[in-house]
Amino acid sequence: MHRWLVGIAFATAFAGAAAAQSILVKGPHDTTATVTEADLRGMSRASVTIPYGQKATYTGALVSDILATVGAPSDKRLHGAPVNQILIVTGSDGFTTVLAIAEVEKSFKTQPVILADEENGKPLPPKEGPFRLIVGGELKPARSVFDVTAIELRPVNTGSPMPAKLPD
Repeated sequence: MHRWLVGIAFATAFAGAAAAQSILVKGPHDTTATVTEADLRGMSRASVTIPYGQKATYTGALVSDILATVGAPSDKRLHGAPVNQILIVTGSDGFTTVLAIAEVEKSFKTQPVILADEENGKPLPPKEGPFRLIVGGELKPARSVFDVTAIELRPVNTGSPMPAKLPD
């Protein structure tokens, strides 16, 4: 009986781990995609060395390529109204961060924004992974999301003009 319970517990834990090996990507017009670890490994990869903490080098898929799975605009199509979109990146602990779509587009920046799955050539530590958002060029890890579970692309309401003078 004890072995049976151990087997059930192992199978449940394994199923949970397998589910954690993918992220949900939400895009324009209610498009969604589930991106797996294998999908990420097949995308363009880049490395970012962070200047804080242990100064590790992270490697992973470009976030712009992940957004392409849901039809997000990029490169020459990313101008005018499409620039007025934000990404909300969420970790398993509920921590979220926000980036403008132009911040993740490789044609706009000198350093990439990646969804890392490696640190110094090895899989991420369990507390950080399996996927961690790394924003190239950041001097602090404030927008680094551990154990990313979802990336959502949303338009920003730009219909309201800025007031001529900000309130005191």
